Amino acid sequence: MTSDVEMDIDALADATPGTSGLFDFQPGNSFLHRMNPVTKLVVTASMVTVALLAPSFRVPSIFFVGAIVATVLAGIFGRVARILGGLALPLAFSLLFFHGLFNPANETRLWVFENLPVVETIIVWEEGIRFALTILTPLLVLMVCVLATVMTTHPKKLAIAMIQKGLSPKLAYVFMAALQFIPDMREQAYDIIDAQQARGLNVKGSFRRRIRAFVDLLTPLLIGMLITTETRSLALDSRGFTRTNARTYLFEVPDRPVDRVLRWLGGGAVVAAVGWWVVQWL
Repeated sequence: MTSDVEMDIDALADATPGTSGLFDFQPGNSFLHRMNPVTKLVVTASMVTVALLAPSFRVPSIFFVGAIVATVLAGIFGRVARILGGLALPLAFSLLFFHGLFNPANETRLWVFENLPVVETIIVWEEGIRFALTILTPLLVLMVCVLATVMTTHPKKLAIAMIQKGLSPKLAYVFMAALQFIPDMREQAYDIIDAQQARGLNVKGSFRRRIRAFVDLLTPLLIGMLITTETRSLALDSRGFTRTNARTYLFEVPDRPVDRVLRWLGGGAVVAAVGWWVVQWL
């Protein structure tokens, strides 16, 4: 049920300024931004499930390339690339290095590097590289899809969409609060540091001084978070958050035909992948 003063949730999301946090929502008008948040969750879960059940790294590699293209079109590729560079590159290097050289199943030579200092020869084996890619590519699909969903979905839009699909408002609020917790805490920490610096506290310099500044930051930060939690609790109570009767919504999250088609395709792909896996297992 919607109210007579229904508003456009996309207009609210577009009016939200982007922040410097890598994991924060970034406003935009791309296909990903306009997609129903529930559709994004379903597509993400479907792609990750199919990638995990796929027999080789080719299927998740295709998903990974498609997800990267989607982030480019949504204008968030730079942020996604920075996160992947910090998280995925070390993981990829360790998997490819150890399995490419030392996997017990190695039998076929892929590359041979000779006349090297100290070790003279390094042999990279095909079986180890394939095994490492089979592990790595589903993880890359998971990272890119989750980042794309978080960066293109306003938390309030996500909560409303989940409630409209039948999820408990309490669970939807917990989900939204979890997404907003780190950005809110970071913003409060910056405000406290600015206030401390304005009062003459030096938060830079040696490692010991930075540790002391961090300890001085913790107390007001924790107190501030407790006050914020209490304020939100009072606001929810005043709005009848625990009432169980029919609700009205100030914002309406559109559910376009293309969203429903994508959800059906995602569900069908998961069913087909699970069926294929069961047949192979039997």
